[in-house]
Amino acid sequence: TTLLRLHTKKMAKPAWLVPWLLLTHGVLVVTAFVTPQQQTTRPAKRDVAVPSSSFHRSIIRHHHGITSTERVAPLDMVATSNILPQISPSDISTLSNQGYVIIPNFLSQDVVDELRQDILTLRSNSAFKVAKIGQDSTNELNTEIRIAETCFLGRNRMELTSISSAGGANSIRDRDGGLYDIVLDNLCNSLSELSSTDSQTKLDKSLNELLYAYYPQGGFYRRHRDAVPNSASVLRKYSLLLYLNKKEWDPKVDAGQLRLHLDGGGDECPPGVAPNYVDVDPLGGTLVLFKSELIPHEVMNTNSERFALVGWYNRGITAGDIGSLGEAGGGGGDIVRLGAMVTAMALVTFGLASIIGQ
Repeated sequence: TTLLRLHTKKMAKPAWLVPWLLLTHGVLVVTAFVTPQQQTTRPAKRDVAVPSSSFHRSIIRHHHGITSTERVAPLDMVATSNILPQISPSDISTLSNQGYVIIPNFLSQDVVDELRQDILTLRSNSAFKVAKIGQDSTNELNTEIRIAETCFLGRNRMELTSISSAGGANSIRDRDGGLYDIVLDNLCNSLSELSSTDSQTKLDKSLNELLYAYYPQGGFYRRHRDAVPNSASVLRKYSLLLYLNKKEWDPKVDAGQLRLHLDGGGDECPPGVAPNYVDVDPLGGTLVLFKSELIPHEVMNTNSERFALVGWYNRGITAGDIGSLGEAGGGGGDIVRLGAMVTAMALVTFGLASIIGQ
């Protein structure tokens, strides 16, 4: 409340105000957002991890004088209460060395179909919102850059568990062996060791973000980055895309490819640098992981309804993050952005995406 009042009244913000607010109000913010229900520890489950194989059927086109490759798929994997798909050590190694990894058939088509139906049910219950772009207070609707709808996910989100037609608290998302167990637990655990190797700052499970993304016919999302300097999105370490399209998806007809840009630029290709990118067909069950600050990407125009799960695995917050946000606004800093960053410490199921609109 104090942060918002100061910003609204546009009061002068002396340099000592930032640390004072953090010390005196940080605990209150955390207490306000972490409810007793969210603090409940989930019972440990003895899950059997099923490594994914790199020998799956998918088409990946690398635009830089390199031809396409095709892989043959093994038997489908089904997510149950004691068998959960998990990425393999070789996938982790590829992500570490290459900056991205593409894993076809990570989920079976049966699970993909159930998750896609979950999206349709939630949309029919007004759980989706028109997606915006931008960071923090600049978040806005821009249909020249993005045409899509999103629904933020997370355990214990009352607005979702209250929808009985979507399964309530026993939905494909919430139940044992469901989406949250696969993505928020198993995958995060697999990435945590890599994060510790790449950086001294470990992943923070309480800050993970997850959402459904729905693109209507004609939808797209132009080139962008997931982790933007001087914004709360700098906490994003690894980005996740899991495609939930129909089995009959035809890349040549339906389009909607993911384009991973490898030219070393940001939101645009650097001047004088030749385009260099990888196009990934959004076939149902395909999982894509990449380093959030390293890989600009975009969703090409889709000719059919396009369904996906989108997420970010975030590292813990540091004093340097607070300082960079304060300096970005000049003088006392941007109180709104700072407040969002402090609040992010306590987000268990809300997600940074709810603040920055990504």
